[in-house]
Amino acid sequence: MKDYQLKYIENLKRIFACKEVFSKPKDEFEVWYRNSLKARDEILSLKEENDTILKEELFPILDDIYGASEEELADLEEFADALMDWKTNLDNGVYVIIHEALLRMYRVARNPSRIIKELYKLGMGYYYQDLAYRGCRHPKAHQLSFENEMLFTEAASYFRYFPTIENDETRAYIIRSMANISISSNDRRKRLSSSIRVLNIVTDPYYRNMAPSLPWKRYERATYQQISATRSTLSKGDFTNEELSLIMEACSIIFEPEKDNDNPNIRWLWPYYEMELNLGLADLKTTLSRMEKLIMNMNFDQYDESGLYANVQLPIYYGRLLKENPQLLEKERYTAFLKEAYDKMMKTLMTMPSENMDEYFSYIFSLLANSYFETQGVTSYFEIMKKLISRFTGEYYIKARRTGEILTLLCQNILKNDPSFFDELPILKDKKDKEKAIETFASDCGLFYDFGLIPMNLEKNLLTRRLFEREDEIYTLHTDIGYHCLKERESTKRFADIALGHHRDYDENGGYPEEYVRIESPYRRMCDLIAIVSYLIEHFEKDIDAVCDDILNKSRTSFSPIIASYLEDKQLRKQLYEILTGERKQYYKELYEQLVN
Repeated sequence: MKDYQLKYIENLKRIFACKEVFSKPKDEFEVWYRNSLKARDEILSLKEENDTILKEELFPILDDIYGASEEELADLEEFADALMDWKTNLDNGVYVIIHEALLRMYRVARNPSRIIKELYKLGMGYYYQDLAYRGCRHPKAHQLSFENEMLFTEAASYFRYFPTIENDETRAYIIRSMANISISSNDRRKRLSSSIRVLNIVTDPYYRNMAPSLPWKRYERATYQQISATRSTLSKGDFTNEELSLIMEACSIIFEPEKDNDNPNIRWLWPYYEMELNLGLADLKTTLSRMEKLIMNMNFDQYDESGLYANVQLPIYYGRLLKENPQLLEKERYTAFLKEAYDKMMKTLMTMPSENMDEYFSYIFSLLANSYFETQGVTSYFEIMKKLISRFTGEYYIKARRTGEILTLLCQNILKNDPSFFDELPILKDKKDKEKAIETFASDCGLFYDFGLIPMNLEKNLLTRRLFEREDEIYTLHTDIGYHCLKERESTKRFADIALGHHRDYDENGGYPEEYVRIESPYRRMCDLIAIVSYLIEHFEKDIDAVCDDILNKSRTSFSPIIASYLEDKQLRKQLYEILTGERKQYYKELYEQLVN
């Protein structure tokens, strides 16, 4: 690799090492605080250096990719592979833009074998990017997933030339792309039919004999594993007998061997139990009992994949079963166990070493944020997420607390001049101390208005460099993800509209998402306020007058003119400047105390 590529990778590793300062402290507060500030400054410096490296070194090569030498192309591929090794995922975004450029070049060169390879490589890059919005219901999410599916579909379309292709590596990319249509499609029927087609091919002696060097046995098992993933929809009852038999066969091949092991792998044993439940081979009571044993037999301090599966994923699945079967909530034993499982889950998460925070951890953290079942008798989603925000998103927490302080300051100024300004807020119902309730709400809004970024795990990219175009598109989905996560729980639904609408223009002619309709939201006054504060924080560059004047110039279109008018006050501007440039030591103290307890 080139020197700039090695330097970029070194910077990434250093950034992630600096980020670990927010893990469980080993020093007294003053030492930890100084180290935190030093780490923050180093991250900002390395991020700036990364942006310069990309601008001055990588982008010119990608812009002139058609004139690149074979050596330069080989360096680019090696660089991309080092950034995206499917486990550490140092920088998936740079991996993607490299393979986008390579695909364009090989299309122009009309090189089929390299086109097929790049379609596969880019498809995998998109797939890992798209994990950020897993479960998102927004149309843009479906469009992005469709683009990913089409890359694999195009590569798979070359299968008609399979007998005439002499390169087994190219044949392998065709087979793997065909299989990956299943993982990128949103249509479960298409996923199953695609997997069945692949199974028929990889078990056919004709194709095996044509390319004996390919790992056909591995392809066969991987395809059965894909088919077994359909088990969660078995109860829908719209499968043919042949499809049901195949799904059962796949589950038996992949999962059943664990059933009789003395020390079974829980990640494979539970899916077998789930398959039996969905086929009616085991009843709900038996399945819950099985799950309870799997959860409680695992030590809370086992932090490998098996431990996290039992201690985090299975409690989430247990809650999901209770949600899907509300009659169980009438029996206290089930909610009592759910509370016990959730408490054990939090003990695992709050004590987990930083070295275990890999891509799998990001997945289960996202699963928790999206699927936590809040019911009477268990810790509220509000309290759970407050703890996890401080435990795993240190930079986010510090920024969120500063945002809350600014929101509170502006609320106080507004209430002095217009005590009834926030009266329509539903949170004020039956509240005697209205001003205190608004201030508390404002502070909490600072913590939750950008909440959608947390399950998306976007903090990594935001720390390392500026976002690229496709990443920006994905980033905009955080409003929809935050909205649904917060809306579906009683303890956080008061923040849902604010998470949805804080990037939408006041006149609704710009910003995003279009789904936020201001006049329909009872929280619109607070959302108007947060839109201004969010802009203020993102665009402040040491000149408070410049950013406040900018907001005032955009009032009536982007921002509420009533709220923006308060920024004309010179004393308020001074207070805002002090918050924006202050050392924020009190926030670090809060974070420290939560991390050590």
